[in-house]
Amino acid sequence: MARVLACALLALALLAFAGCDDDPVAPPAGRRWVTSLEPQYTNRSVWGVSPTHFFVTSERGAVSRYRDGSWTTWHFEYFQNLRSVWGADADRVMVVGESGLCLRFDGQDWTSLYPGTTGDLHGVWGTAWDNIYAVGEGGALSRFDGTAWTALASGTSSTLYSVWGSAPDDVFVVGRDGVILHFDGAAWTPMVSGTSEALDAVWGASGDDVYAVGALGTIVHYDGVSWQVQASGVIDRLWDVRGLPGKAPVAVGANGVYLTLQDGVWESRNVAGGRYLYGLWGDGDSSMLLVGYNGLVMRLTDPAWETLNEGRTHWLTGIWAADCETAVAVGKNGTVLLGGSAGWLDISPQMPDVDWAGVWGTGPDDFFIVGSGGVIMRYRTGRPWTVWELVSRANLEAVWGNGNGDIYAVGQDGIIMHFDGFVWEAMVSNTTYPLLSVHGRGPRDVYAVGLGGTILHFDGIVWTPLVSGVSGPLEAVWCRPRGETVVVGEAGLSLHSLNGEGGGIIWESRGSNTVFPLFGLTGDADGTVYAAGSNGLVLEYAGEGWNILATERHDQLDAIAIDPCGDLYCAGYWGLILEYTH
Repeated sequence: MARVLACALLALALLAFAGCDDDPVAPPAGRRWVTSLEPQYTNRSVWGVSPTHFFVTSERGAVSRYRDGSWTTWHFEYFQNLRSVWGADADRVMVVGESGLCLRFDGQDWTSLYPGTTGDLHGVWGTAWDNIYAVGEGGALSRFDGTAWTALASGTSSTLYSVWGSAPDDVFVVGRDGVILHFDGAAWTPMVSGTSEALDAVWGASGDDVYAVGALGTIVHYDGVSWQVQASGVIDRLWDVRGLPGKAPVAVGANGVYLTLQDGVWESRNVAGGRYLYGLWGDGDSSMLLVGYNGLVMRLTDPAWETLNEGRTHWLTGIWAADCETAVAVGKNGTVLLGGSAGWLDISPQMPDVDWAGVWGTGPDDFFIVGSGGVIMRYRTGRPWTVWELVSRANLEAVWGNGNGDIYAVGQDGIIMHFDGFVWEAMVSNTTYPLLSVHGRGPRDVYAVGLGGTILHFDGIVWTPLVSGVSGPLEAVWCRPRGETVVVGEAGLSLHSLNGEGGGIIWESRGSNTVFPLFGLTGDADGTVYAAGSNGLVLEYAGEGWNILATERHDQLDAIAIDPCGDLYCAGYWGLILEYTH
């Protein structure tokens, strides 16, 4: 059977937590993990039965099928990026990817096959189900005869990226160093490509009208006799090339570059807002499919592009629970999402150049967000966003407050900004290390932490550096209501405050049952603290030790929040949001 996600998760969990005393705890009765917002991985290739029924392969082990307006997604070998897909029909589809991963779909289930190599596979294509080729790392070349794969000698050690042919005895393979191989039905023969640049894709309208594209905007054309280099006019890497009958061929690539051949000249324009474009497929009639960065899927039915899946920000970096019904998540590329009973609504304030890092507020109708370039914004229902931009342009990483008249924002070069309800003013932090998190119990008991093992304490008058005993990055801080302060960071570091002699504060390092980095902290009114981090890790601390709350996800979680009803929210890479909910 297919090596599905559950198997990978179990193996990885056993490896990650080997040697720990505590096992992952079962969710308390009435609470379970729910994927509130599915991640949007980068799509690398597409193959279709029709423009309304097609398969997309993605990074991080995902295959999605679009059929008659709805999506179905499967997850495999979580860390293995899937690079290419080809099928004979809807019930016979082949997918290949990293580390020799090869999956066969029979219309119902996926089966894992050994493709003759454990190296990365980058391309798959065939003339029929019993004549499929896969190419990849180190010159890997394999053929599927309808039952099993057989490794073939390619005659090259250069990585091969793509395969296409006009017939069983007219097949082309392209790869690194400008390598082009041709199969005439009897033998594989190297061809002179005219370039030494990597070639990432090959396709043709016929056997004597073939294009290959690749690095630095390279395009070469084969006319049945020889390959000739064509000027593309761009230096962006080109990832794929395709065409439709009677239409000019199209090449796509990095930074949203979209080339069409008009009267012998490649003309460039930009689509999809500059996002990387990786895969094309044409139905052989009038429709083209295009896939790319962060979940993008577009369909061209002349004369218009239709976006079937827009995708989201690369990752989410902050989350805050306003009440038992509402949460706010922020992230890269200006993303601000408002979560509620109707799902996650994009309320981004049209500032795509700002990467938001932190969010905090007094309620769902009034909250602050901070981010790169020293930008601070305030959301109040029924009003336009209020915007502040620091003259220093210092990046801000976190925000927290005691109320709307006592708010702290921290970030680059040790900057600490304070809001008194009217204006933001800089405070003397006594450090130049970047600060990544801030939290407190009141106006006279606030902590900020950051790089270089930095811990600062504010007593209502001055910020004082404390000796943490560590030199690595401290990612998050949380103040338990009864006095203990918790700090987490790299390699599962967990620091806890103790009262030292003379009333000073000392820090004790305690085991957290993980070696994965921890990036976010939150806590409830009873003092239970929750941490989130790499590899989908969530931990719970109630004063005695850390317990693992198994999420069964392996994406990095950068932020965590808890609402007044005890439900957890976690946000992270690829736009994933998890809820631990009743």
